[in-house]
Amino acid sequence: MLDGVFESFSHGTRGTFTWPDYLVFGGMLLSSLAIGIFYAIKSRNKANDEFLLGSRSLTCFPVSISLLASYISAILVLGGPAEAYYHGVQWWVICAGQIALPVAAVVFMPFFYNLGLTSVYEYLEMRYGTRWVRCTASGMYVVQMILYQAVVIYAPALALASVTDFPLWVSVITVGLIASVYTAIGGMKAVIWTDVLQLFILIVGLFAVVIKGLMDFGGFEPVWEIGRKYDRAGSQIFTYGYIPYQRHTVPNIIVGAIVGKLSQYACTQTTVQRYASMKNLTHSYMAIFLVIPFFILLISLTMVAGLVLFATYEGCDPLAAGLITKKDQILPFYVMDRLSAYPGLPGLFVACIFSGALSTISSGVNSQAAVTWEDVFSKIPFFARLSLSAQAGVTKCIALAYGILALGLAFLAGSMGGVLQAAIAVTSSVAGPLLAVFIMALFMPFTNAKGACMCLLLGTGVALGFSFGATAVGLKPELLPSPTDACPSNLNITAPATPPVRVSDLEYPTKFLGLSYTQMGPLGLVVGLVFGVLISLLTGRSRGHRVDPKLIHPWVRWSVPRPEEVAMRVKEHSYDNKISTQF
Repeated sequence: MLDGVFESFSHGTRGTFTWPDYLVFGGMLLSSLAIGIFYAIKSRNKANDEFLLGSRSLTCFPVSISLLASYISAILVLGGPAEAYYHGVQWWVICAGQIALPVAAVVFMPFFYNLGLTSVYEYLEMRYGTRWVRCTASGMYVVQMILYQAVVIYAPALALASVTDFPLWVSVITVGLIASVYTAIGGMKAVIWTDVLQLFILIVGLFAVVIKGLMDFGGFEPVWEIGRKYDRAGSQIFTYGYIPYQRHTVPNIIVGAIVGKLSQYACTQTTVQRYASMKNLTHSYMAIFLVIPFFILLISLTMVAGLVLFATYEGCDPLAAGLITKKDQILPFYVMDRLSAYPGLPGLFVACIFSGALSTISSGVNSQAAVTWEDVFSKIPFFARLSLSAQAGVTKCIALAYGILALGLAFLAGSMGGVLQAAIAVTSSVAGPLLAVFIMALFMPFTNAKGACMCLLLGTGVALGFSFGATAVGLKPELLPSPTDACPSNLNITAPATPPVRVSDLEYPTKFLGLSYTQMGPLGLVVGLVFGVLISLLTGRSRGHRVDPKLIHPWVRWSVPRPEEVAMRVKEHSYDNKISTQF
């Protein structure tokens, strides 16, 4: 299938955008902005309940799409096919991690829905009787989201600029500014409905790549056979056994996915805020369960797309040939190399990439604004005395400020190479400890605020230490061999200057840093729980703070005495003053 491939790229040129491409791409951006303007006009002069929670009147389908779109960013659209191309489709078993969603729906969601909170971290203050735990958790969430947003803005912009004529700075400003504006003016309803539009475009874009590739090969079977021949597909690539130092095994991926998904859908601000926006509990249940088939569809599309790309470039890998510099550029390269002859398809693909970025940015900005208003500004007397519409105006300004901050950090990431790796490390390392602190609060009535704070700090610190340590010693994933024997003669094929550092090359104790990236979430969860429980026991458990049974999960509520029972026991053991005066 290499006939005609590289014809433009090997001569130093590449496909360019035509007016149909700009029309498709611009139509997506204008549609997103129009939705924000529509809800800004419709909900003008309304309070924060409308801006942050959509007046608690939303239904299951759009919220379900928004829940998925919040975590399906452009990084997945670019990274999924690259994963299948250079490492094989073993990552597809991450779909098994969706088993965590029914757990989140049954165990966590009804509890938080009935509390009716705008900020999920307010629960931690109610449960532990101190703002320290609440501020620590919400602060970690905000930092995590800002750094992740910078990656979501910069990474796809860099990939596109490298293989298309789309300037990097235009991509960065377009994504950051448009998402910030329509979120700031339109609120939760604008976020929800733009997520629906953007996820639809994302799916259509992936389908276009897959269908075009399968048509070139006459079906899926030849693509699969080529992938199996080079160990990208087939049963032989699925390695079993829980081996923490191996990058991917089936148990490694599933364990990491379960912890990550449970944290995302059980106790993060982005999801709990959406539960609170639903019109009733039934719609909340349905919203969670509808995520599962859509997630499996998207992961499957990215894996098949990766196999299509590999089959297309069988015999001449663009990365080895020096036509791209990073593996995540393989999908944009394919689009401009093979689809630029079809007017509108490159524009659809760029719209697909930008849709993934916009949906994640808008969801993050809205959730950060909710946390910041509820956990900080609403506690300041000046802001608390403002009218409801003025409070909503302040919250909109906060949302816009977070979007601009992420935009600025994305430019900073371009000049400081380590920021991207640091951001990815933070997002994976915070999820486990956040889940741990909510498990402690809900299911362990004896834990206290000191244990909860140390759970967050130590769990995150250890996970970050392993993440940064792996980067410091130069560990990089080893790519599967990609043949270059069919490359055009005018391409200069050079071997890498230095081979990647492998875990097997390290000696103890440095070898501990070779822990698979899939295990950072589980590591943070285990460390957080162990230290949180231990410190709570060493510091007197919940002594001195009466735990309200309503703030404990119904499954363990029986272990906490009711306030009336405590009052009765106190009365029974009190000293009778009337009798004492007779002596």
